[in-house]
Amino acid sequence: MSSFFTKGPDYFGLFQKGIQISDKAAKTLRKAFSDSRIDGEEIKRLQDIEHEGDRHVHECAKLISDAFITPIERPDMMNMIAAVEALTDSIDDIGNQIYMMHIVGTDETTEKFVRLIDSACGELCGMMKVFPYFKKNKFQEQLHEISIRVNHIEEEGDILFMNAMRSLFDPEQKMDTMDVIRRENLYNTMEDSLDCCEDVADIVQQIIISNT
Repeated sequence: MSSFFTKGPDYFGLFQKGIQISDKAAKTLRKAFSDSRIDGEEIKRLQDIEHEGDRHVHECAKLISDAFITPIERPDMMNMIAAVEALTDSIDDIGNQIYMMHIVGTDETTEKFVRLIDSACGELCGMMKVFPYFKKNKFQEQLHEISIRVNHIEEEGDILFMNAMRSLFDPEQKMDTMDVIRRENLYNTMEDSLDCCEDVADIVQQIIISNT
């Protein structure tokens, strides 16, 4: 005998899947930077991962649109989905910059950025596992602690970016002008990706405030 009530979609599972796609992109990027020469095949994989993220967004949008009841407000859910998508897109943008600007080698700054992006995405994966229980105080504390760690990673990225740009435009450095342009664009894109990580954590905090 069927029940009048049926179990709806696992909405928090949708968030987890979305951030797992972002994390896969971050780990693929880190693998591409595992040697002094960037692995072009791994960079190409980023586009496939970005397409996977796009498909997931379309699936989420339909499920949320069709839902009768959702665990949190629809606009909050769509903001979360959009922020996670922006994160995945930002990592793909790094790959696009590498391809378009013919960047073949790593440097100390890009390697540090890649590690920070991978670390922040790992923290966000942990955040999404706890997120379904956000109405319980002890889990709110865990989510807040993760948010702080993501914020610290983003701040570390800000300092890295500032120092790298200062070094890049040092009048004493003799780097070729085209290489300066390449590095400037890549550093900017990587710093943007860390901003996207912080955006996801911030939205989780906003949802907690508006739904408890």
